[in-house]
Amino acid sequence: MSLVKTVATVGGWTLVYRLSSFVRDILQARYLGAGMFADVFACAFKFANVLRKIFAEGAFNASFLPIFSNTLKDKGEEEARKLASQTFTWLMFFVSFLMILCLIFFREIMSVYGRGFEPGSEGSEHLIVVGRICSSYIGASFLVALFGGILNTLNRFAMPAAVQVVLNLSVIVALLLGPLWFPSVAYTMAWATFFAGFIQLAILWLNVRYCGMKVWFDFSPVMEGVKVFFKKLVSGAIGAGVWQLNVVIDFAVLTLLPTGSASYFYYTDHVNQFPIGILGIAFSTALLPPLTRAIHANDKDGAQKQMGLGLLFAFVFTLPAAVILMLLSEPITGAIYGHGKFTAEHVTAAAPALTAFAFGLPSYMMTKVFSTTFFAHKDTRTPLIGGMISIISNLLFILILVPYMKHVGVALATSLSAWCNGLYLIFKLKSLGTVKIEKPVLLECAKQLIVSFIMFVAIYVMNIFANDYYYAQEKFVRNTSVISVVGLSILVFFVVGKILGIFKFLEDVKTLKEV
Repeated sequence: MSLVKTVATVGGWTLVYRLSSFVRDILQARYLGAGMFADVFACAFKFANVLRKIFAEGAFNASFLPIFSNTLKDKGEEEARKLASQTFTWLMFFVSFLMILCLIFFREIMSVYGRGFEPGSEGSEHLIVVGRICSSYIGASFLVALFGGILNTLNRFAMPAAVQVVLNLSVIVALLLGPLWFPSVAYTMAWATFFAGFIQLAILWLNVRYCGMKVWFDFSPVMEGVKVFFKKLVSGAIGAGVWQLNVVIDFAVLTLLPTGSASYFYYTDHVNQFPIGILGIAFSTALLPPLTRAIHANDKDGAQKQMGLGLLFAFVFTLPAAVILMLLSEPITGAIYGHGKFTAEHVTAAAPALTAFAFGLPSYMMTKVFSTTFFAHKDTRTPLIGGMISIISNLLFILILVPYMKHVGVALATSLSAWCNGLYLIFKLKSLGTVKIEKPVLLECAKQLIVSFIMFVAIYVMNIFANDYYYAQEKFVRNTSVISVVGLSILVFFVVGKILGIFKFLEDVKTLKEV
């Protein structure tokens, strides 16, 4: 089966999710601005995301999906249903226990994570309450991951991809109506997040039942697959926790900085995550599986080709995105967030953080290519060391940069640490002995750099003529000028890229098949 349909389905819904995220962020900035409550929600929401990524995302999928898929293939649908039901049953107990611990000790957790909020202060008390509401969303996330994984295994990709949009829709509706009910928009968004998790769960549970997989409580003797799943989940969560330490460190530092710092970081990080999210989904779906299969089959030529395609894919989209975000950081930040309570001063303060984030954009995708190569060789040690290098370098860069650059220093430290991780993985690539970065790939990467530089010059020139329009009184003029420059920049990249032939490798990507 061709991957095009799968990529279009998953990538399409991911695009809808990212676009709806922009609408959510625009409304959040309009009604919440960048003050104390904005910092409170940013910290609380990020903490909930850290828990979700540790337990209910990568670690869960890596633990459950292979076991469920193999059971369905080898033992049939009834055994697979029983496995899913037992996993659901004991997962409910595990999630309940985890949530109770989190709620009981949340004040102590926040005293470390949000140490910049003085204990007993207004900000600290709001952070604890809002954080407890947001973190309760994690309970539903576990089960959303479970039912989403079941549907993906049954080749039903649309609904698990589409259901993520529910969170944004819930928050958007709440922001339009909620301020009438709550004293602060931060509480409105927190409760909207909480209820969105259970709406997502209900939708996926009904879809699983519609597919004939009736998952419910099962207290029969525990299957071996369930035991293996929980062992892998715990060990995987420990590994995932290492990768999330950077986020914890960043926000612990941001709360020590002037009010608004966490908000600036939060808003601009979401803009930076847009290309990462879209390209990451497409990359993972289209390129990572064949790379893994080639390495497992000891097909050195195939693995070499797939890794080269992965590297070119990573750079051909992230390099222009990085150039656009770096050179147009303030106009883009103003166009997206510069409304309502998010003032011009807030835009000016936030924009440099977007520039700093964009600098690391290519390294995030590059690291994904090389990490996957090591994982496919069953080498988990090297990516883990790379992650530790990222954490240590992030902390060192924070110590060096934050005294002079405040929240921008935290964003730049994040980017620099990502480059440290990527460069370490490149250095260790030769230890595998099966794959290397060949000269033709390096030549194609050089072409992409040349095209990106030409686009850089084009944007620089356009900025000279469009600068006054970026700050016009009329929002329509401001937004139109930003959209026009971005559109022309992309056109320049595409035309020059076609002339130099940097898109030819995409023909090879189209021929990839999934098994």
